Amino acid sequence: MTTKRLVRISYFTMLTIIGGLISIPIPGAPIKLTFQTLFVILSGMILGGKDGAFAQIAYMAIGLIGLPIFSAGGGFDYVLRPSFGYILSFPLAAFVTGALISKQKTLNPFKLFLCAFCGCLCNYAVGVSYQVLIVAFYTGSGIIAALGGLATIPLMLLKDAVLIFLACLLYPRIMTMIGKPNEQIEKNEETGVQP
Repeated sequence: MTTKRLVRISYFTMLTIIGGLISIPIPGAPIKLTFQTLFVILSGMILGGKDGAFAQIAYMAIGLIGLPIFSAGGGFDYVLRPSFGYILSFPLAAFVTGALISKQKTLNPFKLFLCAFCGCLCNYAVGVSYQVLIVAFYTGSGIIAALGGLATIPLMLLKDAVLIFLACLLYPRIMTMIGKPNEQIEKNEETGVQP
């Protein structure tokens, strides 16, 4: 692994930390709105599947060893919080996003969004399942209470979809800024098709 790759991975670990520290409580819900999902998906988009997943594994490890980088602290006991399922899914979400993008011969904002949104759906599938299990069985609130806490999920998914769409529009510029122009998009520009 080169120094350049390590630096890029660490940037996205840091961005995920920052995204988690910017959090908005949701009344009546056991989780908070954060900007982590955006940076998780961006790590897969920009670094690729493997390096995006490494960035998220590093984020999870740093929080689990005790540094208070998660939205409500840190430490190994965080695995018993309802929101930990979302964190647990971050490497998978980044990997799926990067892997799907790498399989595309050409990219445009719509294809990019579909790939990124698939990664986002992985995040929600694992996160929601974990949240229900913890609330229903660990906290003893019961399955009805666990399912009632899911009412905010559509709002969070909409927020993430909008942020991911904006990131997809900025993707070609971001790739150029970091000195990693995307060949899939360059092919589009050569043929006169706008990404």
